[in-house]
Amino acid sequence: MREMKKHKQFVKSLKIGVGLIALVFVTGFMLWDVNRSDLGANTAGSSSELVIGTDPGFKPFEYKEGSQTVGFDIDLAREIAMDQNKTLRVEEMAFDGLLLALQSGRIDLAVAGMTKTPDRAKNVDFSQAYYSAAQMIIVKKGSEIRSEADLVGKKIGVQLGTTGDILAHKIFKAEVVQLPQTASVMQELNSGRIDAAIMDNGPAMQYLANNPKLEMLPEKLTDEDYAIAIRKGNKKLLQQVNKSLSAMKKDGRYEKLVKKYFGDATK
Repeated sequence: MREMKKHKQFVKSLKIGVGLIALVFVTGFMLWDVNRSDLGANTAGSSSELVIGTDPGFKPFEYKEGSQTVGFDIDLAREIAMDQNKTLRVEEMAFDGLLLALQSGRIDLAVAGMTKTPDRAKNVDFSQAYYSAAQMIIVKKGSEIRSEADLVGKKIGVQLGTTGDILAHKIFKAEVVQLPQTASVMQELNSGRIDAAIMDNGPAMQYLANNPKLEMLPEKLTDEDYAIAIRKGNKKLLQQVNKSLSAMKKDGRYEKLVKKYFGDATK
């Protein structure tokens, strides 16, 4: 009888244990599902919103004007959203976190003066090019640095995760200083804590307008194209973005934006 009683108690305990495990599992799943639903309400794919990720430290493409994020890329994305009868929502983040945010579904598009490169194209899809750019060397006026060859062994400032960052790491014996934004790179150059900077020509020209002690060398380090990054395999959105870009170039909206931010329509 004692052994039978122990057996019954064991079976009862086992049932309770299994029940508790099931309850924990179901509760955990419900919480996960709720969190996933909440995330979905704030992420890409909404029928009424187009969510873009950008890093607003790259004037004139994306920058802060008061509390608002504005710029060429923002206006371009707004036109794309309007073509889809959606409103635009801008998510600000560090440039080197954009592709991860895109892959995780936090954003629909990464619109941030991003160069299409073979390495990036392994993980995301890119739209057609919308702007031609180049990597340039910025130095203090009177600097002994006059070309890429003079950068050997020098201290070079770059924005983290950019093509300028990649280029600088290929220069023999260079000390590369990675900073979160181009404005920070310019501050380091002005202060003399770095010997030179490598950055995109568009933002460089904007900063040079207010920094008379700096200059951009004439040598182009690259010729590259900016494109909009889209989650891999999202063919429908890729087609919509390309359709909008083509339409804007035909109907004058693109030229209008170029004139607004660059003063000409040469790009």
